[in-house]
Amino acid sequence: MSEQKALQFLDKHDLECAICLERLTEPKTLECLHSYCLHCLQSLIKTSGKIKCPKCCTQYDELNQFDLKDLTTNGLLRYQVEYVERIESEKPTKCLSCDDNQPEYYCSECQMYLCGQCIHQHKIIPVLKDHSLYPLDKNVEDDLPNKCKIHGACMLEFFCKTCSKGGCKKCEYVLRCYQNEHNVIPFKIAVDEFNQNARKVIKTAEEIKEKLKSTRDTITKESSDFKSRIQICRTAIRLQEKNIMKKIQEKSRTMMTDLDKIEKENEEVVDDRVKNIDSKLIKVNEISPLINTMMNKPEERETLKSHETNVNVVKDEVLKPNFDESIFKKVITPTFNPAKNLDNVINLEGIGKMSNAECVYEVAEDKVPITVTKGQPFEVKVTSSVGSETSLLSATLINESGEESATEVKHQGGGEYKVTGRCHKEGDWKMMITTGGVHIKSSPVDIKVEALGLVHTIDKIEQLKVDINQGLADVVLDEDGCIIVSSFSKDLLKFNKEYSFISRIEIPEGVNVYRMHQIGDGHIVYSDILNKNVVMCDDQFQQICTIGQGTLKDPRGLTVNKETRTMYVADHECHCVFTFNVDNGKLVGKIGSYGSRKGKIDKPEGAALTKNGNLIIAEFGNSRIQMFDANGKFIRLLVGSGVEDGYVNGPYNIAIDSEENILVSSYNKLQLFDKNGVFIKRIDAYGDLNVSGGLTLISNRPRRVAVANKETKNVKIYNY
Repeated sequence: MSEQKALQFLDKHDLECAICLERLTEPKTLECLHSYCLHCLQSLIKTSGKIKCPKCCTQYDELNQFDLKDLTTNGLLRYQVEYVERIESEKPTKCLSCDDNQPEYYCSECQMYLCGQCIHQHKIIPVLKDHSLYPLDKNVEDDLPNKCKIHGACMLEFFCKTCSKGGCKKCEYVLRCYQNEHNVIPFKIAVDEFNQNARKVIKTAEEIKEKLKSTRDTITKESSDFKSRIQICRTAIRLQEKNIMKKIQEKSRTMMTDLDKIEKENEEVVDDRVKNIDSKLIKVNEISPLINTMMNKPEERETLKSHETNVNVVKDEVLKPNFDESIFKKVITPTFNPAKNLDNVINLEGIGKMSNAECVYEVAEDKVPITVTKGQPFEVKVTSSVGSETSLLSATLINESGEESATEVKHQGGGEYKVTGRCHKEGDWKMMITTGGVHIKSSPVDIKVEALGLVHTIDKIEQLKVDINQGLADVVLDEDGCIIVSSFSKDLLKFNKEYSFISRIEIPEGVNVYRMHQIGDGHIVYSDILNKNVVMCDDQFQQICTIGQGTLKDPRGLTVNKETRTMYVADHECHCVFTFNVDNGKLVGKIGSYGSRKGKIDKPEGAALTKNGNLIIAEFGNSRIQMFDANGKFIRLLVGSGVEDGYVNGPYNIAIDSEENILVSSYNKLQLFDKNGVFIKRIDAYGDLNVSGGLTLISNRPRRVAVANKETKNVKIYNY
């Protein structure tokens, strides 16, 4: 087919990629015969993990990133693209016919570039009317106006909505439509209205299709969940049956044991009584033969009297009226009394009740991976429609290599449970939460375990700031999760969650931001060491009010108790911590006084609050960390002075995480202590930090912290 004939059947959209909506580059054809840019297919498989044809929705699960280059290249499309690009690249600045207007079409047979006006003249000439025209301008309609079916050389210009027919100026029925006062409109408007309605129908059809697919997927998922719950119920019923049978058997064994004991006691009593009777029988049996031998012998009177005495002794015991009662009164008669209400309970409740609860157990977490650091404890909440302390849940942590880690399931009351665990190795883990061997809803839970240590360094800060001679001072996290960096200069730098520079925040002239603290509601407080006060501002650092003017002499670290609305400001020169009401700025009091003994303070740099409101102070002068209660009473020394790990040397700032661990940045290190000041570990590696300054907690899962590296003028991000 010649180049000219190729354009006759070419639609501009045929050369567009349905993914990027741009002209095809290096077109590759799928088995469904639809073609797309190679780089678009690569981006699609990189983001979604699989290829699904946007036109016919055919899914290709077997294709991977390396198979795409081996797909068939659509030679015809590539040839057409190259041909069209050559035509467009050679487009002159003026129409070759009128030499006046910009060319909008290309006639492949005349090899002429024509403007919109000349193209109409071109189509009027009978010899030229069937020439193939290619629209060059994106704003030009892709399809030329339709020709009248009756008058082929004429274009359709009118459309009768009453008759649903189009016509040109020569069509008589158009005149009749006008005469009959039909609804006649320009053909272009009719096309636009039709296309608009068609697009609405297509959109509605697509919405219905997506809704039906979504509903079908939901039904399939609910059916799967229902089958799982049926299996859970079957397992629970069998387990309940076993538990009840076990309890009944235990009760039966106990009753049998009691009965055996009664039987044994009775046998012992009977044996004793039989022995008693037998002993008396022996005595009586012995007397009769002896007396018979003494018959007719009066001289044996004394012997007979002795036998008579023995017989009388037995007689007094045996022939007395209550002899039988004394023998039988201790005999026990066992009786079994069956439970009176057991039949009623079994008939009414059986071993339990079935209900149409939505689910028995369900993971309360969102269906997103939980991200933690290596060794970090974490918990997964599970809810149940049956709030029983006897949990049927079991959980296992397992990674890709098949290694397992211990978990613990605790009932929190009602229908809530907590599954805790920690992973000893970085990588991808799964928490399998099951009951009766069957996964509960939303199980398994994906756990992503990140390595410990340095994650990222925000450097080249000197290129972003003009006056940074004194180094970095502090970092703080705003309410959007972005990092704000201060450096004793007239502006602040803002970095996004990916640690890329976003913007520069201008601050008023004559202000020197040292330490910052986020107090919520879009408000931040910072210590201004130049004006010797604390400034409350909005999230753009526009001043709202100042606090402590005339009281503060060298304000450093600060923190706020959001419940009591008390602000604590460490004053380097006054050797104490001042307390203010953050809402009205009034001075409440002060904590500490100058000295080196426990409970005294020397050049405080940082302040932080525990969950129960105790104040922790980092002293630069005494190189130690102390704890005070909310009223300023000394509680204890947490961390002492020293250069070894586990001690602090010139601490600059402190922070407390959600587990009440204490993070301390000091001269050249970043350390982690528990809430009692017991050393846990050093977070940074040797040589990472020269003079660590302010720090801020970035996230709890994973545990991540940012530290201002003062003299090197960068920010270090660590997992800990």
